[in-house]
Amino acid sequence: MAALLSVSHLKKYFPITAGFLGRRVGEVKAVDDVSFAIPEGKTFALVGESGSGKTTVGKTVIRLIRPTAGDIIFDGTNLSKFKERDLKPWRRQMQIVFQDPTSSLNPRRRVADIIATPLEVHGIGTARERLARVKELLELVELPDKYLYSYPHALSGGQKQRVAIARALALNPRFVVLDEPTSALDVSVQAKILALLARLQKELGLTYLLISHDLSVVKNFSDHIAVMYLGKLMEMAPTQELFANPLHPYTRALLSAIPVVIDEELEMIPERITLEGEIPSPVNAPKGCVFHTRCYARMDVCSLQEPQQWEPAPGHYVWCHLFAVGGDAPT
Repeated sequence: MAALLSVSHLKKYFPITAGFLGRRVGEVKAVDDVSFAIPEGKTFALVGESGSGKTTVGKTVIRLIRPTAGDIIFDGTNLSKFKERDLKPWRRQMQIVFQDPTSSLNPRRRVADIIATPLEVHGIGTARERLARVKELLELVELPDKYLYSYPHALSGGQKQRVAIARALALNPRFVVLDEPTSALDVSVQAKILALLARLQKELGLTYLLISHDLSVVKNFSDHIAVMYLGKLMEMAPTQELFANPLHPYTRALLSAIPVVIDEELEMIPERITLEGEIPSPVNAPKGCVFHTRCYARMDVCSLQEPQQWEPAPGHYVWCHLFAVGGDAPT
C-alpha cells in the first residue's frame, strides 16, 4: 500500500540565544533524525514520555513549524522546502486535533463560528452554505445542533473535543494529526472519542498520526507504532508485533507501566521495570545512546556510540546496541 505521508531524516532544532544581541549559544534537538511512512487510510502512533519530541514531529509534518532538515513527502510532493505562502492549498488536506480542547477553542466565539473558521479562511461557500456545512459536521461528530450557538465554556470536555474534531474535518482533509486527543478527558469519555475517531476514519478514509504517551491507548487503535525518546526513535513495528515481541529496553519499560485490571492483561507486560531518574533535557542530551542514562541493560558502548538501526524481524526496527553484539532483548 502506497504511503500518503513519508518522513525521511526529519530534524527540528530550536536555537538557544543569550545576551542583549541574542547570540546563539546552543540548540534544543527536539526531533533528531526521525523517519517513518504512513499508508493511506491507516493509523501510525508515536508513543513516548513527555519531552520526547512527539508533538514537535506532528506539528512539523503538517508544517505548522518549519523543519531544520529532512524531507516531508505528502502524496508525492516534498513540503519541507515550501514557503509559508505556498502551503495554503496543502493546509486543506492536513489538519490537527490538539490535546486540550479547552485551550484550543476560542472562548469568545460560538461553536458555529469556531467550526466555520477554516471555511472562511479558505473562502469556501456563502454564509448560508457554511452554516449548512457546520450542521453536517456537528451531526458527523454526534453533537446535537442545539449547541450550535453555545460558547465553549458551556460544553463538557468530551463535547469540546467533538467540536475540535469537527473543525479539523471542515475542509475534508485526508490526513489528521491527533495530538493526545483523549489525555485531557475522563476515562469513560476517552473510549467514546476513540470510537468516534475510528468510525470517522472508516467512513471518510482518513489517515491518522496519533500521538500518545500511553501504549494502552494505541493498542487497539493503531496499525503501526514508533517509540520515541528524547527526539529519537527507539523502536518501530506493526502494533501487534510490538506488543507480542517488544525489543528495546525503553519499550519494555513503557509496557511495564500499563495499568493491569484483569489477569489476561499481564501477558502483554514483559516484566516490571522501574526506570531510574527523569528524562534528560534535550538541551544537553546524553552522548551515545540518549537512553543509556536510564537503561537497565546498558553496556559500556552505549555511552560512547549512537546505535544503528537494526531489523531483527521484517518490518520491526530497533535502535539498540544489544542487537549489534548479537544479543536479544533483555529478560
